[in-house]
Amino acid sequence: MVNNDREYLVGMIVGGISNEFSQEIIKGAINAIPKGSNVKMVILPGELMREGFMGDDVMHYHNLYNSTYNMGSLGNLDGLIIAMGSMGWQYQRSELLDFLKQFDGIKTVLIASDFEGYTNVNYDNKSGISETIDCLVNMYGCTNIGMIGGYERNMDSERRRMIFKKCLEENHLEFDENLYAASDMSVNSEEAARKLLDNNPELQAVFCVNDASAVGLYNVLEERGLRAGRDIYVFGFDNTHMAAEMTPTLSSIGAESVTLGQKAMEVVLAKINGQKVDSVNIPTRLYGRESLRYDKYDYSLSDLSFMNRELIDMMFEDCFYRYSNSYINDEDVNIKRLFSEIFGRMFAGLRRRYVGIEEFETISRMIDIFFDNGALEYTDVWKFLTSVTRLQNGINKKQHLVENVYINRLFLRMKDDAIRSLSKMRIDEQHEKIQFRSRLRQFLIKNMNDNLSCKDSINEIMKALTIFNVNNAALYMFEKPMSDKEVHERKYPDHMLLKGVIREGEFYRISEGKQNRKLQDIYIQRVNKSSNVAFISFPLFYNDIFFGFLICELTDDIYEKGDLIANITSLAINKAYNNASAE
Repeated sequence: MVNNDREYLVGMIVGGISNEFSQEIIKGAINAIPKGSNVKMVILPGELMREGFMGDDVMHYHNLYNSTYNMGSLGNLDGLIIAMGSMGWQYQRSELLDFLKQFDGIKTVLIASDFEGYTNVNYDNKSGISETIDCLVNMYGCTNIGMIGGYERNMDSERRRMIFKKCLEENHLEFDENLYAASDMSVNSEEAARKLLDNNPELQAVFCVNDASAVGLYNVLEERGLRAGRDIYVFGFDNTHMAAEMTPTLSSIGAESVTLGQKAMEVVLAKINGQKVDSVNIPTRLYGRESLRYDKYDYSLSDLSFMNRELIDMMFEDCFYRYSNSYINDEDVNIKRLFSEIFGRMFAGLRRRYVGIEEFETISRMIDIFFDNGALEYTDVWKFLTSVTRLQNGINKKQHLVENVYINRLFLRMKDDAIRSLSKMRIDEQHEKIQFRSRLRQFLIKNMNDNLSCKDSINEIMKALTIFNVNNAALYMFEKPMSDKEVHERKYPDHMLLKGVIREGEFYRISEGKQNRKLQDIYIQRVNKSSNVAFISFPLFYNDIFFGFLICELTDDIYEKGDLIANITSLAINKAYNNASAE
């Protein structure tokens, strides 16, 4: 393990934080940081690049935003993880190699990459795709299977296309170019979906290169009165939270055990430790849902004597597959242990053919505690309800005894609690959206005062960030704003000014005599430290003017709204500068 005598800083470069793929990688990496260690993590987000997407103005914005990647080599990092698969939209391979050279000398791990001479962490695409094609052909009798793929320069897209073709051939099915349609791998994949369906009116199943591209297919299916899972089987890749929230829920291929982010963090920490490491391929499997029903494990009961702790653990891992890859605080309720206790007691009662009222009430309380402590965060409702129903039906077919009355009531309580928890989550999400609109209005009102000096305006901007529940943050600005040309030529000054910090929701102004900080040290300053192990660095700029960086503690709010918060902060800072120039 890394030496705890000092703090270690690992950076992660990703193409945006609001997309599901990036979030899954980031959260996986955070979860892999050993508890009690001195390892911290800084996220350096950019923007996904697509040639010709929404015109030159958007491309210019994205190029300037992506200048935050430069901090990977300037920010005094001990290690660096680069999610290549989420950021290389417009770059040629030679350009990407040039991009990587700036990080020479830093312990680096690449995600979704095949560059020789680098340590790469990838999915084993073959295992999951092969399992799914085998299911479609041998369980469902499909002979007409198509694919919505990605763009040529994306490594995963090309690999998945070749594996898809090979899996068809292994099942004695011919691959036809009409069975393939390229997309930009985003939710805007309708054009590719229409092309695929128009060219293949008898299509029985579709493999979407990632979960995001399945959104466009769902939209086109709805236009045509079709439904995934009923009229055509659909499965995606990455097994993101998005897959479980789509309607109908999307079957998707994902990591069988450890995630990309988790493994990348483990590998980079090993490199920091001086250990010899190799590139890694992570096994994948199919997570079946409504769009393609598939169960890895059999929940039917042939003999209650086999319902032991080992099988209960297997059931938990199948249903609550995200739990083992999540960061669990020591003070949190151990969901896995509670699940084991609930089902262990239920099966024990069935074996002895007696479940008393006291035992029933004890298990009922455990079920309530289980869901009240966020069990649904680690699964999706459809998966849980389907598995529980199959298990309940298996018990009822096997036994028709009086104890089944209590057992069935316990199963009903599980289903009710799951639906109640889901409803509460949705209500909370809607309430948060309403609250955010109110906070945005407050922020804009607070920054409409044109009578303040530039210095006072920036202090007010920083103070107003607490409206957005930004509880820990630091604002670093260049003494003189940089031009976009200076940024692209990497002509950064040696020092920045720390204008102010937010600690535990309270704003603190930094006196002018204490603002000067080394550029390379802005991510290791004490002002950034909190109980959270991860923070994110947003670039602050307007048109061709680059002001500095807003460094925030990484929270759920920041994942979803951080880009917007950084953008309106940039607008407010630009307004402050314009007012100062007009005086």
